Amino acid sequence: MKPSIARQGAVAALAALAFTLTPATVAWSAPAETPAAEQNKAAHLQPLPTSPVAYEFGETLAKLSGRELEVTFLAAIIPHHRDAVEMARLELERGVDPRIRAHAENMIANQRHQIEQFTRWLQEWYGLTPEQALREAPEEARKEIAAMEEESRRTMAELREVPAGKRFDIEFVRRIIPHHNSGIIEFLEPQSRADHAHLKVAATTGIITQEAQIADFRTWLSEQDG
Repeated sequence: MKPSIARQGAVAALAALAFTLTPATVAWSAPAETPAAEQNKAAHLQPLPTSPVAYEFGETLAKLSGRELEVTFLAAIIPHHRDAVEMARLELERGVDPRIRAHAENMIANQRHQIEQFTRWLQEWYGLTPEQALREAPEEARKEIAAMEEESRRTMAELREVPAGKRFDIEFVRRIIPHHNSGIIEFLEPQSRADHAHLKVAATTGIITQEAQIADFRTWLSEQDG
């Protein structure tokens, strides 16, 4: 099954948003003439790239429907949200910028709520725990979920190496943006094709919330001096 037209449009819009919200390069400044120090500084004020595995998982979800789509999505998004909560808690421990700390607090509240909601729905609708849902997911999806979890572990290990202070705020934001992008990609299929209306609404809420945070995070990054 090919990805839906709606999903293709949403992924394209996500890519366009990432491009348009990236701080612009001065038109007359040729890359060869940019001092190495400025290039290095600019690189440290850009988000890390979104994982290719997230896009692959989005394509896998596009092939599924009904119970299989919902169970596989929920098996992936619950640990994905748990990782975001862990990252946000680390920001509260080490970050200093009030604006970013406020986002971290909201992230913990919103994503914990969805974790509880999604876990409850798995049990009510399918009699499954998140672990059982993962075992029921197609093999391709299980491999992609495992790969994304490994990437999240590496991200947390990197963040734990960053000392407290403004630098931590920057490194947190650089990593939470692609994490949110991955979450949006995961939400696209259930938003349009889930059997349960409640899940469609929750997916829409997740997309809107994370898109708004990404926009603010990118703006904040553009205002930093490194």
